[in-house]
Amino acid sequence: MPSGCEVKELSWNGFPAIQIGNSRVRATVVPTLGARIVSLMHRNDAGQEREWLWSNPYLEPQLPDFGAPYWQDFDLGGWNECFPSVASTHFPSGPWEGSQVPECGELWCQPWKAKVTASDAEAELRTVTYGVRFPYRFERIIHIRKDDPSLSISYTVNNLTIFPFNFLWSAQPVFDVRPGMSLSLGVQETTVYYSEGGRFGHLGSMQMWPTLQAIDDDFIDLSEFPPRETNMAVKLFAKAPKSISLRDPQINSELTFDFSAGDISHLCLWLNFGGWSGTAKRAKYYNVIVAPCIGAFDDLQLAVNHFKEYGIIQPKNLKAWKINISFK
Repeated sequence: MPSGCEVKELSWNGFPAIQIGNSRVRATVVPTLGARIVSLMHRNDAGQEREWLWSNPYLEPQLPDFGAPYWQDFDLGGWNECFPSVASTHFPSGPWEGSQVPECGELWCQPWKAKVTASDAEAELRTVTYGVRFPYRFERIIHIRKDDPSLSISYTVNNLTIFPFNFLWSAQPVFDVRPGMSLSLGVQETTVYYSEGGRFGHLGSMQMWPTLQAIDDDFIDLSEFPPRETNMAVKLFAKAPKSISLRDPQINSELTFDFSAGDISHLCLWLNFGGWSGTAKRAKYYNVIVAPCIGAFDDLQLAVNHFKEYGIIQPKNLKAWKINISFK
């Protein structure tokens, strides 16, 4: 890795990519694939490098059509942004009421424009796109500083209309994990959104972290990630803590999200320990999503009409938020 900040243009699976990095961390983004972050690499104090993002070995990257089925054909891993809904749904309000929102939203299935600003001391990668069925501008900025084992990700969404705009947002980083790793959550009470086979209950069921109770009264301790043979997959929501850490004791490396600014309302966890792949054609995955969110629970229509957990951008206004990620 470079001693100062450095930006490179390179190719990722045949797609133009931009890498921004310093001596401790680097991120690689593919603007034409929804500005997906396809690599997040950290070098620890011992000089060991770790790739934190999971990459799907069963899917070949390709340009998606707008509204294509995400989980079946485009679940590449990495980190993408979901907006204005996570689940496919119909927009619940305003002049767009009834308009279809694609699976995982509009951002992942269209190209973004990218602009880089860099010096030896700091660098930033700014990516921008616009709504397709809905009138908004979405901007994300990744910022790093020389020799700093952290990066910040800033978001700004502009409502371009004279009507209030309701939304859900979720970052969707899929982490490459292994048995024995741990997740420091900072909260205990979680709500089930989905569990494979209904093993840990259905939408609205409560679970206490880190020990989940199955419907057969079996208890699964997740203070350390279990083996693949556990065959479990569950999606949980919680009120956002101030921070959350993912630790890999094998190389003594740790990734921490900082939400102390208070802009993030919820945290979503997808814990997939050999329990799900979306299709019988592929082996079941072993990965984890730690997703900062604004609003809950995935479906914008339900969020607005039932759960009352969603974000809103006033007419001709904007909403901005930020997350920090540090490594050690």
